[in-house]
Amino acid sequence: MTITDPLSATEREDFRRLFEKRLEKVAAKTEDLFSFKAVKEPPFMMNSALYWLFGLDMDTFPADYFDDPAAMVNFQERTYYDQVKEIEDDFVPYLMPWYGTVVAASAFGCQIEFIPKQDPAANPRFYPIQSPDDIRQLEIPDPERAGLMPRVLDFLRYMKANSFLPVGITDFQGPLTTANQLMGYDKLIYLMYDHPNLMHELMDKITEALILWVKKQKQVIGEPLNYCISDQQVYTGRHAGVWFSDDDAVLISEKLYREFVVPYNSRILTAFGGGIIHYCGNGTHHADNFLNTKGLLGLNIYNLYNVPSFAKLKAKVENRLVMFACDFTPVEHAAYFEELLSSVDTKGLLICSQYSPVVGLLKGGKYNAIRRPLKEGRLEAYESLKSAVQRRAAQ
Repeated sequence: MTITDPLSATEREDFRRLFEKRLEKVAAKTEDLFSFKAVKEPPFMMNSALYWLFGLDMDTFPADYFDDPAAMVNFQERTYYDQVKEIEDDFVPYLMPWYGTVVAASAFGCQIEFIPKQDPAANPRFYPIQSPDDIRQLEIPDPERAGLMPRVLDFLRYMKANSFLPVGITDFQGPLTTANQLMGYDKLIYLMYDHPNLMHELMDKITEALILWVKKQKQVIGEPLNYCISDQQVYTGRHAGVWFSDDDAVLISEKLYREFVVPYNSRILTAFGGGIIHYCGNGTHHADNFLNTKGLLGLNIYNLYNVPSFAKLKAKVENRLVMFACDFTPVEHAAYFEELLSSVDTKGLLICSQYSPVVGLLKGGKYNAIRRPLKEGRLEAYESLKSAVQRRAAQ
């Protein structure tokens, strides 16, 4: 039996039983989360069943993951099944057609590279938008024809037809990140200052295309506009209609973000009845912008071990936005979880730690290459997180 073999009928039935039991439990905890109820233990996850390639052991990864929907389904189902058998946390598995962070960018003309056993990526030496005229001529892509979108739709249809697990939309990069993928950081910043009207035109077209793209995916998988199964493996259900990544928010000023990003993020969020924004790093300077983003219900933040910045932002948005304290599990995980839980109120808080069997990220941004047995490392980190949560609850 390998990681790429499909589940047997017996395994599938057992997985379905575990899934249904877990969904019922997590749905109740998520209700408390979004109502900012005071709880003894916040929802928490220690997850190593990742749909992306970053940090995974490539020796076990299927070479046809991006070519064969069956390979993607088998890999995700088997790793999810292994996860829910071993770890009693608040992870709710679902299928995700993963093509990196470049699906929308590919539809607008970015050149996508498929390097063996790596996540698909946009060619950093080519940008579809080189001049203001390119923005004026930019057309809204057809999801059935443009870039990687048709392939994603095919995978969604296969997943829907061949698994009992819920199916979620593919990775969603928001308007700002997509604009950067189409132009590059330098040209985009100059555009904001030199041609603000064109910057708004670009963001308007991208926003319209992204809303169209998500609606098409939801139509294929039968998901209501105001329901989203999960945000990067964090269950949301009826409490959010959409999520998207806004990683470049950490790189620009409060003023530029307020003028060129907040209105477009608001359009997407309100189109789906509200949702969640993700970013990595420190976006504390945008606290007021977040609070003034229509439809924003919460933030999914990979704080990269900067607990003080996360705690500062959480205090500013307390009882108004839920906060997902996410990160890649650090090598010194016990100290990290203690620091996090001693720094923030647990109302409106969820903790998600993504465990990588190959790469552990250390504080200070350094990488520490480690190769430990997956189950050994995952269980050790899980026990550290669970113990930290229980100690906080006992206080």
